Amino acid sequence: MAETLTIPAYRTPAALLVIADDFTGANDTGVALVRQGLTAHVQFDIQTEVQRGSSASAVIYSSDSRALSAAQAAQKVTLAVQAGMAAISGQHWVFKKIDSTLRGNLGAETEAALTALHCPLAIVAPAVPALGRVVADGKCYVNGQLLTETEFASDPKTPVHTASIAERLAEQTSLKQHHVSFEALRSGDLHKVIFALVASGVRILIADSETPEDLKLIVQAAESLPFRPLMVGASGLIHALTDAALHDNEHPPVISGKKLPLLAVVGSMSEIALQQVACVMQHRAISLLDIDVIPLFSDEFIDIQQTLVAQISQALAQGKHCVIRTSQGAEQRHRIAQFCQQHDISRSQMGERIAAFLGQLIRHVLQQTHPGGIYLTGGDIALAVVRALGAKGFEIKGQIADCVPWGYLQGSQIHRLPVMTKAGGFGTESTLLEVLRFIEEKLSD
Repeated sequence: MAETLTIPAYRTPAALLVIADDFTGANDTGVALVRQGLTAHVQFDIQTEVQRGSSASAVIYSSDSRALSAAQAAQKVTLAVQAGMAAISGQHWVFKKIDSTLRGNLGAETEAALTALHCPLAIVAPAVPALGRVVADGKCYVNGQLLTETEFASDPKTPVHTASIAERLAEQTSLKQHHVSFEALRSGDLHKVIFALVASGVRILIADSETPEDLKLIVQAAESLPFRPLMVGASGLIHALTDAALHDNEHPPVISGKKLPLLAVVGSMSEIALQQVACVMQHRAISLLDIDVIPLFSDEFIDIQQTLVAQISQALAQGKHCVIRTSQGAEQRHRIAQFCQQHDISRSQMGERIAAFLGQLIRHVLQQTHPGGIYLTGGDIALAVVRALGAKGFEIKGQIADCVPWGYLQGSQIHRLPVMTKAGGFGTESTLLEVLRFIEEKLSD
């Protein structure tokens, strides 16, 4: 086992319904609850009944809809909201987790959630100040750069063509919007402004925010309304929401377990993911296996899988941390783009093939050996792996390096093996190194 937060029994039934558009996003949201001393369970399947008698304070659904069409995404969010509302009782908030860099189906999913909830207003605030992601003049900035000037704009699966939140929403919804500037946000009368806007027919409010205090003001205004608005944002907003709504019950970690090497699957194509692997290689003698994804579309993929299973199993058996990487830089990304164009393969199809291959690869590896933990980066990759392992949910136990939730898979063959996840573009160059240190230093016999 590994470092864990002691979770006390919670005083009321579930206080929060969360709908996230991918698995790692659902986990990031769950971490905010765990940090408050609560229990968070991520549901993969809306058909799976939520255990009413548990101490869980939130029902969290991963709709896995970021790369779907707008219509498909809206349908999945509608079903998740309906399932979630049937599972919770009493006073509660509904939080629609979106990507802080505006990838995915923002408009379709926000409108679907509002409709399913019969809710008059959504407040959209995707800022995550702790990660350098802020909203100013209704536009998203990442570490001081306009979103469209960063690598997220050219995401291989869900590219973003504008930094304007209003424009992104308007691509998929015609609901009336209004932008709340810093001046209005910090005026002290925000709740009155919001109430008047709702009366005028505004359904979506986009709020500027660059500090945790700004997000706190948004939550305070939402609490002052005569109804509970739909809260739409990323980890920054959920932290503000839980800080306001729940007591801080953090406890010191309980440490136990056994030292074993880490198995890491780095499926993200982001530059920061490459930097994280490079940093680890400077400090640890790891086993690094680079996978060329193009042959996965040939008859060779079974032989490739068998070879990789043997190499990974051997490295882990020798006690070496093993990192599997699918992206080695811009040159490879360009080669993949050319391959897709030449063979009429969409980005989505490419991503699905890679994710499915890695899911089966890890399943075969775990049938032969037992690492000390599994680290999965990239939302599609993480979900494919845990599904291949037969998991029905994810119980979050804690957080590493401020952006890596860890916990145990539910209903899986490896249900007591620590699993760590990270969204591709998050963290610093030392994040993976901190995960290794967690495995090395916090696990003991």
